[in-house]
Amino acid sequence: MTDMVIGVDFDNTIVCYDRLFHRIAVERGLVPASLEPRKNEVRDFLRRSGREQDWTELQGYVYGACMAEARAFPDAVEFFTQCSKRRMIVYIVSHKTHTPVIGPDHDLHQAARSWLEAEGFFDPARVGLSPDHVYFGATRSEKIELIRKLSCTHFIDDLEETFCDPAFPANVEKMLFGARGRTVVPPGVRLMPDWRRIIEHVFDGRQ
Repeated sequence: MTDMVIGVDFDNTIVCYDRLFHRIAVERGLVPASLEPRKNEVRDFLRRSGREQDWTELQGYVYGACMAEARAFPDAVEFFTQCSKRRMIVYIVSHKTHTPVIGPDHDLHQAARSWLEAEGFFDPARVGLSPDHVYFGATRSEKIELIRKLSCTHFIDDLEETFCDPAFPANVEKMLFGARGRTVVPPGVRLMPDWRRIIEHVFDGRQ
């Protein structure tokens, strides 16, 4: 099937960092071990404590030096594998700076590509995604412009801010990934709690 051009966000959409963020934050003494092991819980705890800089530095460290320890969300790899089998066009389009805003220097783009390679995304015998189908925008505006230039018909993202941006193309189907407990979403946005639901929605009835 080639009528669909699907774009997918990377961080917190394909890759799950929940336990990794929690572990590193506990090791650094930034959060109590009793805090729920979820990335957003770590973020919210630090922000409530007025420690935005610690949060920013933690992100750079996890997305760089610790990237290899992260794991894909359940069924995310299966989604990309099914796209390849059906010859559907799929891109990874990520909002990611090249190096951390704060903290030690690290090539975050290369860390992400190395993770994708290690997880078999670029292996024709496993997932079969072309390395040329991975794009990084340093800002959300750049990311949205990439979505437009790639002529995406569908986009999957964990941040509703992406879809609510006035520049986001109106004709793209918007799928909001993983918002636990959400019952209300912005107009025109489909709530997709997990990758299994996305697989069912995208591939239902498609050969």
